[in-house]
Amino acid sequence: MKLSAAMIVKDAEKTLSECLESIVKAVDEIVIVDTGSKDQTLSIIYDRQSKYKHIRLFHFEWINDFAAARNYSLEQVKSEWAFVVDSDDILPVEQVGRVKELTSRMDELGKKAVFDIVYDNTVAGAVVESIPTGYVRLFPSYLRYEDRIHEQIRYGDLPRIQSDIHLLHSGYDVNLVDMQAKKKRNIDLLIQSLQADQENARLWMHLGREMSILDKEKALRYLDIAESKSNNPQLLKWISQSKKDL
Repeated sequence: MKLSAAMIVKDAEKTLSECLESIVKAVDEIVIVDTGSKDQTLSIIYDRQSKYKHIRLFHFEWINDFAAARNYSLEQVKSEWAFVVDSDDILPVEQVGRVKELTSRMDELGKKAVFDIVYDNTVAGAVVESIPTGYVRLFPSYLRYEDRIHEQIRYGDLPRIQSDIHLLHSGYDVNLVDMQAKKKRNIDLLIQSLQADQENARLWMHLGREMSILDKEKALRYLDIAESKSNNPQLLKWISQSKKDL
């Protein structure tokens, strides 16, 4: 095997079927880690497993740590490359072969790298925001995540390459997601993370962004803190844009 999709899921019955159908031909295996679903998520997975033998299901007890769950999923991967997909992501049909093209090219060159994908946020199926950088989703499967929320992959000195792969993301569509509950969960996890790492500008930025729909004054305060703790041009640009969006 050369390429595996790695997913963590929980109560994803609204979006999981479409997600799986979009990636099932794009990879050599799909590793799904369920973290405690109570809805029809597992039934959907069982149904797809009866049709597609390369779907493998595992279970992980949720411990309020996205990095831990993602790392567990990566531990189950049998391929050299991992493509991380969420249950509310869709790989456009015209790009199904593109993921393997990238990894195969790297294998031919005998090189390793991590790839950013273009993240397209959608509402009712229409793209409302396109984010070209900041989402490393394709990388060697031996790498691991850090940070319990808004987790990111640790890739050391590997080259980071911007790809032309898109994922359509419906995770901020109010028709599908309880936004208030999602924001509260994210804020709670960010606060826990910052208690252990108060100098992490990226976490302060995400806290400000998550707080923006609940309390704009607090959101601005957190973004100011993030700005004071960073000298990363890309991060500072993101912080500045977040302030403008308040």
